[in-house]
Amino acid sequence: MHGESVASADTVHKVYIDMENKLVVGISHGDVNGIGYELIIKMMAENRICEVCTPVLFGSSKAAAYHRKTLNIENFSLNSIQRPSEANAKRCNVINCVDDAVKVDLGRETQESDEAAMVALRQGIDYLDRKEIDVLVGAPQGCASFAPEAGCPSLFAKHYDVRNVMPLLVGEKMKIGFVTNHLAVKNIAESISFGNVYNKLRLLDSCLQKDFTIRKPRIAVLGLNPHAGENGKYGNEEKNVIIPAMEKARNNGIMALGPYSPEALFSSMEYSKFDVILAMYHDQGMLPFKAIEGNSGAVLLAGLPVVYTSTVHGMAYDIVGQGIADESGLRNAIYLAIDVYNQRKLNMELAENPLRHYDIAANSNESDLNVEQIAGVHEEE
Repeated sequence: MHGESVASADTVHKVYIDMENKLVVGISHGDVNGIGYELIIKMMAENRICEVCTPVLFGSSKAAAYHRKTLNIENFSLNSIQRPSEANAKRCNVINCVDDAVKVDLGRETQESDEAAMVALRQGIDYLDRKEIDVLVGAPQGCASFAPEAGCPSLFAKHYDVRNVMPLLVGEKMKIGFVTNHLAVKNIAESISFGNVYNKLRLLDSCLQKDFTIRKPRIAVLGLNPHAGENGKYGNEEKNVIIPAMEKARNNGIMALGPYSPEALFSSMEYSKFDVILAMYHDQGMLPFKAIEGNSGAVLLAGLPVVYTSTVHGMAYDIVGQGIADESGLRNAIYLAIDVYNQRKLNMELAENPLRHYDIAANSNESDLNVEQIAGVHEEE
């Protein structure tokens, strides 16, 4: 068995590849009217992706051909197959699961494009459940396509009967998880409960151990209110909910630190002291992540028994068909999926054959430093 580490300038992961047993990576085509096919075609046209995995696209050869022609990309073709077991490891494969009559209407979300996105995603989930693909990666699709579910996390949580699921943003410089996700602002505070915060801390701690092999994750917890409430002056959620949940987490061996105000944490490099950040709501975490990482990051759905990743950005209807979309986010979503799959496998093997544990030196990144040593993030005056 031969393996090698594969990385490029735009990747955020070093992926260990078993060249004789490459993973089969399913890719859902997303919204046919968005930039999904441009990302897929650009990425697959390089053929580098076939060096690290066997890609299987769930989508439409016709839609791919339409986008290829629009983008004026030559020398690109897909290998049509009926099921993943027929995939050519040296080619970019496609399973045509969407009606050839699907209408491509560039730059706008339609009911037809939403339905085509869900057909492809559900086909991918089906093959993932049958273990005919190893991981699944989603190209961008609209929130409306997940109806009646609230969004992608809700769909997967319901399908796998898992209550505690979280989108985890993964970039080169930071990771950010969320207590709540797609909620109206007026409903956020009532959803910041003791149980919700505590369960998300447990999920982050478990995810970083199993999926990223970080033995003692350092979790920075953001406050909900301005200046993290400032001792109740601007709100009581920190004092009554967030801090008690953090204390319970710490009593159970989870290194939860804070709560911090976002401007204090993100206005300097203080965030780099932590392995992951727990935001209270969508924009609180998404805005700093995109400001620092751009669109090259990826999203892992933490808490699932399977590996599903996606891009951190949406359909970008405003630039579709112009040939300027950056495919690095989709490529990194694939690398992330491969990396997480391999880390889970490795950690399962280690759990079955545990080695004697030795504490690491006190100044190591993996050490059990006390809260005061690593929580030196001060509020702005």
